[in-house]
Amino acid sequence: MLNWDDVLRRASTIVTRESGNELVVVLPEQGKFIVLNATGARVLHLADGVRTLREIAHTIAHEFDAEPTKVESDVLRFAASLLERGALVAVGRAQDHPRPA
Repeated sequence: MLNWDDVLRRASTIVTRESGNELVVVLPEQGKFIVLNATGARVLHLADGVRTLREIAHTIAHEFDAEPTKVESDVLRFAASLLERGALVAVGRAQDHPRPA
């Protein structure tokens, strides 16, 4: 189960292509693809192996001028879905990845 301090990154095996306002994510190992809207694409782009899910949610809430509490629950649920599908991989928790001062 994911929590706010989890740090995720894009799986190295995925391939992405922009198509209009959507991002197509190809999962070659599974022979499948996922189509993400602008918000979903932003989650995937922000999952850089450094930011926590909380930081990703706050960034998206700010960028899309959305209600933070709504964005937080959506990001957590969406990240879990991408993790389950193999588009994201967990790299640890915030305390495992200290940032330079």
